[in-house]
Amino acid sequence: MPTPMVLRLLTASAALLISACGSAPDTPYFPLESGRHWTYELHEANPLGEKTETFEITSAGPRERDGSTYYLRRNSLGTEYWLKLDGGNIVRTGLRTTVEVDPRDDAVPRTVLPIAPKLGDAWEQPSQPFIMERAVPFRERFLHHDSVRFTLAMKITAVDEDVTVPAGTFKHCIKAEGDALIHVLADPRLGGSEVVVKHTEWYAPGVGLIKLHREEPLETTQIVGGDVTMELLSYER
Repeated sequence: MPTPMVLRLLTASAALLISACGSAPDTPYFPLESGRHWTYELHEANPLGEKTETFEITSAGPRERDGSTYYLRRNSLGTEYWLKLDGGNIVRTGLRTTVEVDPRDDAVPRTVLPIAPKLGDAWEQPSQPFIMERAVPFRERFLHHDSVRFTLAMKITAVDEDVTVPAGTFKHCIKAEGDALIHVLADPRLGGSEVVVKHTEWYAPGVGLIKLHREEPLETTQIVGGDVTMELLSYER
């Protein structure tokens, strides 16, 4: 069963319900039409151990709300993400967990990807640590800590890459890279530590996200970081 970390992992890729009818816009690197299904393998590693698990995402197509059209996705934990098209970008505006009746709007809508990404396109994306955690006196992930939230400076750095993942080799992929410098009070005796977070995503035309890699390098006696890699295992449409 995927951990709550998986729930947060894909700001750029989450999923929803049985689908409504209606045509979806042309978003080749982030398909929005209903009926698509992705299965990923997630591997995480830090000095405290390693773990591999799988999770799934399903696209549910369009929904109308407050006079606007949204495109919904749901992950295998049942969390539903609300996406819309805004100013040339695919934007996440909110989410709904299994215990919520209505979607909860994001404080600030977050750009997932440009609709028609070009080399050099840049945007900012709110984020949080994926794997950084307290090691002592107890283990605790920093997923929900407001003190370590940050903004990734994302940019399209390649538009014609060949990428191989367990689901196969995909051609003409785009690569989006982002980084952020965060300050963590990792050891009260030694003071704070600077952590350079590096985040990379690859998208294949007609398929969507096929690979993600996050680096959060930190190793102190109290707080450690690590690496997270997500790769596409299978895809259905």
